[in-house]
Amino acid sequence: MENCNKAETPMEANLKLSKGENEQAVDATLFKQVVGSLRFICNTRPDINYVVGSVSRFMSNPKASHMVATKRILRYLKGTQDFGLAFPKSKLESKIKLEGFSDSG
Repeated sequence: MENCNKAETPMEANLKLSKGENEQAVDATLFKQVVGSLRFICNTRPDINYVVGSVSRFMSNPKASHMVATKRILRYLKGTQDFGLAFPKSKLESKIKLEGFSDSG
């Protein structure tokens, strides 16, 4: 995937993933490793959360279409390496105030 073409989006428009019972199975171990790594990357790349969750549903029995969707996520990440959340260390000792609100009514 090092020299792959970049993808503009992490998922094809209107993609509907299904069990794909008539499709060829892929290496489940490799699929699980890639999806596990993508789930870790989601910590700093929330833009891929939805699509990673979509392919994660098929970890027990991955098919070729699931691997294609997973590779597209990798191609998207390749093209958007500058994106992400950064948590830089502050030089000043500032106190961060965290506030939360809820509408329980």
